[in-house]
Amino acid sequence: MTSDTIRSRPTESAAPDPSDLKSLPISEVQKQLGSSPDGLTQIEAAKRLAQYGPNEIAEHKTNPLLKFLSYFWGRSRG
Repeated sequence: MTSDTIRSRPTESAAPDPSDLKSLPISEVQKQLGSSPDGLTQIEAAKRLAQYGPNEIAEHKTNPLLKFLSYFWGRSRG
């Protein structure tokens, strides 16, 4: 085996390294991220939604009664 026959190729799903993107021109960043100045196409947006899911943060709900009671139970006696 020679070095000509072994080549490492990044996969399409591999995300670019964010530190590399900071030093590139915006047109190159858009190319690497598969975007454009107008944003994603409807097809690309649907593809990414199916692949990665919605871009949202799950809301953590706390029970107000448990929060109130934690003020009494959570404190150490001094």
